[in-house]
Amino acid sequence: MSPPPELVKADGLWFPIDGIILRAEETIFRVPKSILGARSSVFQVMFEFPQPATGGDGEIEDETIDGIPVVRLHDSAKDVEVFLRAIFDSGYFMPPPSPVEVRDLLGILRLSHKYDVKYLFKRAIAHFETRYPLHLDKVGEVGTIRIAGNDGRVLKYRLKEIPTFHRVGATWLLPCAYYGIGTYSVERLVEFGPTWFTLPEDMKQTCFLLPKLQTAGTARLFDALTLLSTCESPHSCNLTKFEWLKNTRPDPEDPLNQDPLFELTFNRGELEAALCETCVIEARAHYNAAQANIWNQLPANCGLEGWDALLEQRRVALELE
Repeated sequence: MSPPPELVKADGLWFPIDGIILRAEETIFRVPKSILGARSSVFQVMFEFPQPATGGDGEIEDETIDGIPVVRLHDSAKDVEVFLRAIFDSGYFMPPPSPVEVRDLLGILRLSHKYDVKYLFKRAIAHFETRYPLHLDKVGEVGTIRIAGNDGRVLKYRLKEIPTFHRVGATWLLPCAYYGIGTYSVERLVEFGPTWFTLPEDMKQTCFLLPKLQTAGTARLFDALTLLSTCESPHSCNLTKFEWLKNTRPDPEDPLNQDPLFELTFNRGELEAALCETCVIEARAHYNAAQANIWNQLPANCGLEGWDALLEQRRVALELE
């Protein structure tokens, strides 16, 4: 029989007074019971009405350390660590525009929802909203979320975000989160092994459909910019549009084809500089209308209600006026 694993005290999360000990995997945390209960309604109920240990989550076990009962949490030690640091270190998890690592942010979002720490949940959502905007005019702005590493690491966390947003009910983040996944090929998604294969089937099916839908959106925007001119010099402007389209439109295999809301896909400045004023005005109007249509279609692309319904769900979830 193998010996029991050695428990590790979390650095900086071992307080000497008013303590309760939490255990996640092989890491233990001693934190002020009164503060944790005041922040989390789930822990407050747990402390007021302790249940006998049956192997479930968040139960106070028979085990004690230094005479203090141990509460077993069936969460990852890393998630519990960042969650508790966000509660007990006032400078650890600041609201936007302060930057935050995506790994930490996902852990805080998951556990603030699970243990009902409302202010942390709202703060985590605020960070994700800098990455996944709620309005078209915010697309392309620099967000607060940091992801160290290459593009593969970015996609890995995108695939982790989708089920997390579903789980915590942050439906309004899903259209742009799914859109981000739709900028990758299906072959690229499948390369991610367990991260991909553990996604629920309905989420996988949505991801499979997105590249084709978004490529069609890019085509509509190129069409909107190159409609036949009816200005005073249509021959010249139509020739300009043809040459621009030939030189600018991405190769069919180019990932830019799947990113219709990315302005650099189109290099509109070069086209507008070569057109007459009438054609510039018309091209902008057609482009803006087509882009707005693509934006409005994002929720339906991933099987959700429209933006108005999603924003109402956000208002209720975040307890906004």
